[in-house]
Formats: sequence, structure tokens, C-alpha cells
Amino acid sequence: MPDFGSSMSIYDEKGNRKYVTSAERERFLAASELETPEKRVLCRLLHDTGCRLTEALELTASRINVDERSIVFRTLKQGDKDKDGIKKKPKYREIPVSKDLIDQLDLKFDVRLNQRKLREKDKALWKISRTTAWRMFKRVMKRAGISGIQATTKGLRHGLAIKLLTSETPAPPNIVKDIMGHSHISTTEIYMQAVGAEKRKIVMRALEN
Repeated sequence: MPDFGSSMSIYDEKGNRKYVTSAERERFLAASELETPEKRVLCRLLHDTGCRLTEALELTASRINVDERSIVFRTLKQGDKDKDGIKKKPKYREIPVSKDLIDQLDLKFDVRLNQRKLREKDKALWKISRTTAWRMFKRVMKRAGISGIQATTKGLRHGLAIKLLTSETPAPPNIVKDIMGHSHISTTEIYMQAVGAEKRKIVMRALEN
């Protein structure tokens, strides 16, 4: 049973879910089509990778592996210092992505070309502020008819993790941990609270069709 009172929970104190469902994820992508190409690709990146908004906004051409179809993010939210108060070295994680996302990034930001330019390859792709990006994200969520505590970038992250764990071929928790950029597997395990409910919904939909 979900621990509704836990601070480490994908439900709030009233039992409302903090994650977007698969259907809401689809509506989010559809609603992003009305944005500019630059912002549309940002929405697709957040949707497909589960990265944090700040992680997305600092992405550079040099961290996009075109041939291997993967993207390297600097992992945030793991604390700047260790238990002894010493500043940690930056951590990075590599996430596999689709050819379609790679092509969209290349079309908008000339990734392949800029990777060959010393002055361009390490520049952030998006030139917008976090505030502007956040306003855009909320606008797309509203257009998609998604509201409440789940209508956040964190809710979209949660939704990807749950989708990975509830697919026909579920991803192992340790893989989901790496994709989400969690420090500990215990953080990833909170998603198991929702796995049973989501699987039941999938089964019931299949039986009704």
C-alpha cells in the first residue's frame, strides 16, 4: 500500500498522485506541437529522457552522441558536498534516446556541425532562461488539460520512471535509477508504490477492448 504520509512518496498527504500517467504524457507531447520548434524540442527532451529542467537547459552539442543515439546529462540534485564536507566532482549519466529525438535536436541546433566547432560545441543549446522555460512548460501542461500536483517537470520525470517499470518488458530498477540520476536505489523504489495500480489499469483496458 502507498505510504501517503511519507516525504519520499509519489502521493501527497491526501493520496493524490504526483506523477503523470501514460495518457497524460501523450497529451503533453501533443500540446507541445503548438510551441516554437525550439520549445517543442525541449518538451520532447523532457518527455523522453526524464531529465530535470536545469539539466536540459545546460545541454551542449558535445554531450549528444549522434551515432550511438544517446545524451549525456550532468546529474543535479545529488548534493554538492560529501559527508565530510568536501565538494563532490560533477556526475554525469548517459541516456539512450530515439533517432527521431536526435534528428530533431540536429535539425534545430545543427548538432553535427557544431560538434566540429571548438567555439560552439560546449555552448548551451537553449538560450532561454529557466523562468521562460518553466512558463512554457506550465502553458503546455494547461493546454494538455493536466493540472494539480502532477503538472510539473518532476511529475513528468515520475511518469517516465513508472512507464519504464510498467512496460511489457519492464526495465530493472537499477536501470531506472541510472536514467533518473538517483543517488540511491531506495529513491527509485518509491515508484514501486504506483506500479501495481498502473499495471491494473493496463490490464483492465486490454480486457475492455
